[in-house]
Amino acid sequence: MAEARLVIERFVSDGSTPTAFEAVRGIPHLPVEPLPAGVLCLVAHLSGRPVARLTVEARENLTGAPGRSGIVGHYEALERDAGISLLRAACLELARAGVARVLGPMNGSTWARYRLALPARPGDPVFEPPFFTAEPRNPFDYAEHFEAAGFRVAARYESRLDDLAADAPDADAVAARVARAGFSLRPLDVEHFGAELDILFALSLEAFVQNPYYSPIEAGAFRAMYEPLRARMDPEFVQLAMDKGGRPRGYLFAFADPPETDHGISTRLIAKTVAVAPGARGHGLANHMLDRIRTAARRRGHREMIHALMHVANASTSMSSRHGGRVFRRYALWEWTP
Repeated sequence: MAEARLVIERFVSDGSTPTAFEAVRGIPHLPVEPLPAGVLCLVAHLSGRPVARLTVEARENLTGAPGRSGIVGHYEALERDAGISLLRAACLELARAGVARVLGPMNGSTWARYRLALPARPGDPVFEPPFFTAEPRNPFDYAEHFEAAGFRVAARYESRLDDLAADAPDADAVAARVARAGFSLRPLDVEHFGAELDILFALSLEAFVQNPYYSPIEAGAFRAMYEPLRARMDPEFVQLAMDKGGRPRGYLFAFADPPETDHGISTRLIAKTVAVAPGARGHGLANHMLDRIRTAARRRGHREMIHALMHVANASTSMSSRHGGRVFRRYALWEWTP
C-alpha cells in the first residue's frame, strides 16, 4: 500500500476562517478564533483530510527580542507527525524571510491567546473543573510537537490558586502604605464603560511595555477584546487605583468563573489582569487592589481565586504567594532559531 503523502496548502486569510482550517481542532467545540486578514495560513492534508494547521507572520522589535521575529499561531494538529512537519515548514518559511527567531504558539501578539498549557508534573494536585475560563486549552502533547520540531522553551508561566477564607497577614499594613502615598481605589464605572475602557487601554500600554515579547495594539483592537467581556465585568471586581491628583495609575480586573457553581453562585474568581504604571510602583498598589477584590469576593460567597497566566519571573507571582497560592497549571512559550 502506498504511503499517504502530506500535502501543505498555503493561503492568505481574507478575515474569514475556512472550513478546512477550523476542522483541525485538538479539543473540539472550542469557540472559533477569527483569523486576521492578511495572515499566511498553512494547512497540512493527509489523504485529502486536513490534519494540522497554523498561521505564520513576522513582527519587528518585540520587547526583549530585537530585530524581526517570526510568529507561529493558531496551531492545532490531529496527527503528531503532520503537526511537526508543519511546524518545521513554518520555521523554514520564516527563516527565508530573515527572522532572528520564531516564537509560538502566539495568535499574532501577546494580547491574544498564546502559550501552551503543559501536562501536570508528578505530585501536582488535580482540580475540577480542569480548565478555567480564558485559559489556553490544548492537548498536552502539543508541547512535545514543538520540541520535536526543534523548538525550546523561551518563557515559562503559571496559574496559581488560593483560598479566599482569610486576608493576607499584611493587608492592613499594605492599605496604610497605599493611603500614605496618596492613592485611593474606586470600582469600574459601568455607566461610562467606553471611557473606562480608554483608561484601561492607556494604563495597559504604559504598564505592559516591558513584558517579554510585548508589542502595542490600537485602541480599536483593545476595545474589541474587552467589549465582549462587558457583561462579566462586575464593578467590585475591577478596581482602579487613582493618585492624589485623580489620575488613574493602575487597575486589576477579575471575574467570576462560570463553570464552577454552588447553588447558582460561582465559587471561583479569576484574577486576569493587573497593571500598574511604572511611576506608581513600589507602594503596594497591586497587592492592595487584590486585597480589596478578595474581601468583596469572600463577602459574596466566592471561595477560591485563580491568579491567571503569570510569567514566573513577574512580580504577580509574589502577589499570589502572599495568600499561599499553589500551582494550578504551568505553561510555556516556545522559540526556534535559524
